[in-house]
Amino acid sequence: MTDSMQEELPAPSNPLAVARCLAPDWQGQGGQPRRRWWRGSWMDWTGTCWRELDERQVKAEMYRRLEHAVYYSANAKGEPEVREWAPTRTKLSNLLDAFGALLLLPTETDAPTWLNEDQAAASGQAPIVACENGLLRITDRALLPHTPDFFNLVSVPYAYDPHATAPTWTHFLGQLWPDDPESIAALQEWFGYVLSGRTDQQKILLMKGPSRSGKGTIARILAELVGRKNIAGPTLAGLGSNFGLASLLGKPLAVISDARLNGDGGQVVERLLTISGEDTIDIDRKFREAWTGKLPTRLMVLSNELPNFGDSSGVIARRFVVLTMTASWLGREDTTLTGKLAAEMPGILNWALDGLARLERNGRITEPASSRDAVTSMQDTASPTSAFVRERCQTGPTCTVPVDALWTVWREWAEDNNVRAIGTKQMFGRNLQSVVPQLRLTRPREGDSRVRTYSGITLRAPDPE
Repeated sequence: MTDSMQEELPAPSNPLAVARCLAPDWQGQGGQPRRRWWRGSWMDWTGTCWRELDERQVKAEMYRRLEHAVYYSANAKGEPEVREWAPTRTKLSNLLDAFGALLLLPTETDAPTWLNEDQAAASGQAPIVACENGLLRITDRALLPHTPDFFNLVSVPYAYDPHATAPTWTHFLGQLWPDDPESIAALQEWFGYVLSGRTDQQKILLMKGPSRSGKGTIARILAELVGRKNIAGPTLAGLGSNFGLASLLGKPLAVISDARLNGDGGQVVERLLTISGEDTIDIDRKFREAWTGKLPTRLMVLSNELPNFGDSSGVIARRFVVLTMTASWLGREDTTLTGKLAAEMPGILNWALDGLARLERNGRITEPASSRDAVTSMQDTASPTSAFVRERCQTGPTCTVPVDALWTVWREWAEDNNVRAIGTKQMFGRNLQSVVPQLRLTRPREGDSRVRTYSGITLRAPDPE
């Protein structure tokens, strides 16, 4: 140090050496990094979880940090001379690039996960939920101390209290589904699923019901439980736009309250499948490099009716767990309900943790009977071909049917069921392939000719009237 205000550092021409000197600024008491470079962004440990930092904020810190720094450099006579570090855009860019090399977290790292192998081995595969007062291990409800070695993007803004209850919440759900305990169980497991950070269920929650039926209240309570900073609120149509996915980065939950599509929904369907299916995706960001990775986002859709997706295979419908509300409190709402429920958040947290424990035991989210009916309806609406196969066909490796025979029956069925786009024979074959993946087109010989035949499907005899 040349004086009380100046700090001696390596020269700007050696940014990695400078980064090593400044690295302790970004370390905790145990020496663990409190900042990481992950998937094109700076991540900062808040004390309970990791949050993305705006790169301009990091640069502002560096400008202040280096404002009075100096370094030694040889002058024209070869003698050491004190020079001001004088941060500039180029110098900081090189320095942050060096910091990124020192603090790189591999792109394939998915949150939540342990970064310390010893702690990972000690915890095994037990899910961890970060609460205000520690890391809660679900298997035995043990509270572990917060540490930057646990890379998590979500922290519940409430302390874990094993004795807390939520009687108002329980009564509220009983009013929504008085005769459908499976729907309440599915919602409970969904709450725990979102808290856990897991994405392996590859499901989307759809809550369908009239206005003032409780959908919005449930969404607000989940947002409070997860933390409002962790929630994205895109529209369904917006997901198909150029920068429509940017708001989902780092967000464990996206609540889509506008479940309407205008025009072709193919791009939206593709992105819903990619996000829910844990696939790697490229996301464009304004004025920044594209982000590549697996989104940690679970999708929750609120709608007054079942959305209509133009998906010829009907696959998207099978990604949904549908919870149906039938009663409406329009004109007789309890305007104080959200406040009453917010006072029970520690109890609601316990309720959600019980749902997560059941999900861990069963391996899958409960699918109510009403949900299965709704999924079938969505599948038929999105893909009339799927409905035709279910009603009029049989599939299997030994099944065969002439192409022209199946095409004729399809046209008759489509006209009887008011299908608008009957399409061409080639289009029908393409849609059929998406519904029956094992379908093959063959040309077996019949006498002197070959007949185009589908293998893997055949016509079922019509039901007697």
